[in-house]
Amino acid sequence: MQLNKNDLKIEYTRGTGAGGQHKNKTETCCEITHIPTGLKERCQDSRSKSTNYETALKRLSIRIENLIKTKKHNELNDRRNQMLNENGVIRTYNFQRAEVKDHRTTKIAPLKKVLDGNIELLK
Repeated sequence: MQLNKNDLKIEYTRGTGAGGQHKNKTETCCEITHIPTGLKERCQDSRSKSTNYETALKRLSIRIENLIKTKKHNELNDRRNQMLNENGVIRTYNFQRAEVKDHRTTKIAPLKKVLDGNIELLK
């Protein structure tokens, strides 16, 4: 996933923990914040600033992808549950228009074919 550089806030700080004077002098710890979602990722695994940046960026993009997938999945489930809970209708048989509508998949099929047993048209 490609992230827009304008949506990122990048900060370099000194690493924390044991490591001696080298760690106290150089700012190699990278913290990237994705402003639209508020997700943060921090990396201080390496002594290299660029390596820590790349690692943090990869981790952040994976977290954002997972967040987007989870939101889409939840929206679909909410929509399906709402439709089934509101009216409990799975299919609508409209004899005036001679069509059948499946509310789960939102597909429309000819009424005569569905009544003849060709239900696969709605899947």
